[in-house]
Amino acid sequence: MATTTSHHLVGTIQTSEINKMSAFHNRPGRISKSGLIHASTSQSSLVDPFQLQSTKIDNDSRKKSNEVALILIRHGESLWNEKNLFTGCVDVPLTEKGVEEAIEAGRRISNIPVDMIYTSALIRAQMTAMLAMTQHRRKKVPIVMHDESERAKAWSQIYSAETKKQSIPVIAAWQLNERMYGELQGLNKKETADRFGQEQVHEWRRSYDIPPPNGESLEMCAERAVAYFKEQIEPQLLNGKNVMISAHGNSLRSIIMYLDRLTSQEVISLELSTGIPMLYIFKEGKFIRRGSPVGPSEAGVYAYTRSLALYRQKLDETLP
Repeated sequence: MATTTSHHLVGTIQTSEINKMSAFHNRPGRISKSGLIHASTSQSSLVDPFQLQSTKIDNDSRKKSNEVALILIRHGESLWNEKNLFTGCVDVPLTEKGVEEAIEAGRRISNIPVDMIYTSALIRAQMTAMLAMTQHRRKKVPIVMHDESERAKAWSQIYSAETKKQSIPVIAAWQLNERMYGELQGLNKKETADRFGQEQVHEWRRSYDIPPPNGESLEMCAERAVAYFKEQIEPQLLNGKNVMISAHGNSLRSIIMYLDRLTSQEVISLELSTGIPMLYIFKEGKFIRRGSPVGPSEAGVYAYTRSLALYRQKLDETLP
């Protein structure tokens, strides 16, 4: 698979989620912090990831944080990607090819520790995360966390400490959804270009701050995605958690813009292939891009850092 592909989108956002998105863009505040996974003195992925508590981020905790992995994966090909339709926040599942891409992505990260998974609220990103984790050598089970109501929380409780240790929490957040393409959603891309002109459609798709009719610009998408990353995901990295994010072309471009400190001009030319994981190392408050793991048999991938090499060695020694 090439490192460059056009990014496509999927998923029907429910009306309540669209209202949340609108409310977010129209208020000065940011997303409030929710529970964070309890910090462990160990950097190992074998710790129980379900102990939740609130944690304050400060300069001292940033300095004390261990080296951890951050994996970004753009979802596999969706049914509307295949049909060349603008998808945005319409909730469309993966194609057979998309399923294969997700499984291959899992093989590529099968020796990298994962303690937590974040996905968008859209099924294609969630399918990609779940399928990828079927290939991980630790064989932990990804479990979607339900906190939409007290009943949902109560009914999804796990009462076995051992089962919890063998599970990975999956948190779905609408803030990681694909850019909302407004009145372009469901339209054929070629037919839309014929109707409005190549230049106009290119401006809607590739400019940083010009949205399509009644949709989001990349700038608006970045506002919500980066705010969520900084307030919800980065604290987990500071607490020593290895994190995987399964999301979309534009929400991931937004996060990479933050991680790599790209300008608005640089980010609009950034392309992400479907189903190709990108690895970052987070150490001493800094994000270091390590590229895409080539495959599970490539020893060089896991020699990027001593910690990753030791993790793989531990897997080799303890697992068949």
